[in-house]
Amino acid sequence: MSTLHQPFTPHRRLSAAALVDERAPLGVDGFFQPRRAAFWLYVFFLANGVFSMVSNFTLGFRIVPAAVVFATLLWTLYAVPFLLFFRSLDLFEQHPPLGFAMAFGWGGFAACYLALPVNSAVQSLSAKLFGPQFTAEWGPALAGPINEELLKLLGVVVLIMIARTQFRTILSVVAVGAMIGLGFQIVEDLLYSVNTAIQFPYANQIAPVGLMFLVRGVITGIWSHALYTSVAAFGIGYFVTRRHEPLVRRTAVAVGAFALAWSMHFFWNSPWLQDIGGGGVGGIVVLSLVKGLPILAVGYLLWKLAGREEGTQIRTVADHYLDDDLMTPEERDALGSLHARRHLRRHMKKIHGRKAARTLHRLQRAQLHLIRVCEENGTGLPAARAAQDVTSLRADLAATTHTPATTGAAAATNAG
Repeated sequence: MSTLHQPFTPHRRLSAAALVDERAPLGVDGFFQPRRAAFWLYVFFLANGVFSMVSNFTLGFRIVPAAVVFATLLWTLYAVPFLLFFRSLDLFEQHPPLGFAMAFGWGGFAACYLALPVNSAVQSLSAKLFGPQFTAEWGPALAGPINEELLKLLGVVVLIMIARTQFRTILSVVAVGAMIGLGFQIVEDLLYSVNTAIQFPYANQIAPVGLMFLVRGVITGIWSHALYTSVAAFGIGYFVTRRHEPLVRRTAVAVGAFALAWSMHFFWNSPWLQDIGGGGVGGIVVLSLVKGLPILAVGYLLWKLAGREEGTQIRTVADHYLDDDLMTPEERDALGSLHARRHLRRHMKKIHGRKAARTLHRLQRAQLHLIRVCEENGTGLPAARAAQDVTSLRADLAATTHTPATTGAAAATNAG
């Protein structure tokens, strides 16, 4: 069943040769919403977070300037592969760039700013109630999952309140959650790197940053905040998109997803299994794999469920709006699955070469963009422009593979 907020209304479909100038069936909210209180709530916490983080790094720069510069450069570059990975999953078709920038900003500045004093308070309370030894072992497992996951998930809720109709599928919410988690992860690791350099017993300012990058970035970075928050966001996505289902079920899924994200974070921060790998870097790697792989597996399953629902939505919108000259039935089937899209590109590369595979990739993204535009704006002028891009790329693919321009991408892939 489609997860759109209201059913489609019958009308003519968009073809490459004809336009229908109609109003959007749903409309879509932008992320710049100064008339909504949630927007100013976001701005307030973001501004405070930026001021707090800049103050921290300015203080660190006075003590270890080389470490601050090196850590900032290193962790900024570290974020790039994650962004490229998200792009490879076509997640950036879910929202405009401003939405992802706001998500990263909440995680990196607002959530970090709020989490620092709250984590300290929880650990201080734990030390008074249970003693310093217990807090040293279990403090991170108590403070981090409760405070950080709640504060990051609060950012997901705030962004949904700002741009309500941006979030029409579970994956659209999961994508924002992942970006909030990534922002938190990068800025937290940057803070850890600077603080470690300040406390480092030797004059070398580069070594402690490199050590933190190795441990928190290379070894443990895959199963970290971006994954936790995307899991918690799955529940929020289910709650806001499955409005046809009972409130009790939607609430249970939202609470269950948060509990799952909390458990993953708790398990990772807990001292359980800490002696399994012995000492040294090898021990850290073994411990990371033993703890991290189950976390990664759970995250993968939820992402797969969100992607499957997204595929159904893509096919529903394409069938409703687009004629076969813009998107053949075979292409509709393939677009609904990340695995199928990649399979077509690999097969295209094998038969027609790398250039044809790249062109097919661009065509697939253009078709996904066209579907989003139609879903948000109907078949008016924005959709016409997106359709022209699809037609142009189809012609480029036909020239590369020496097939007729009217041939679908799947047929062109099989043409040898």
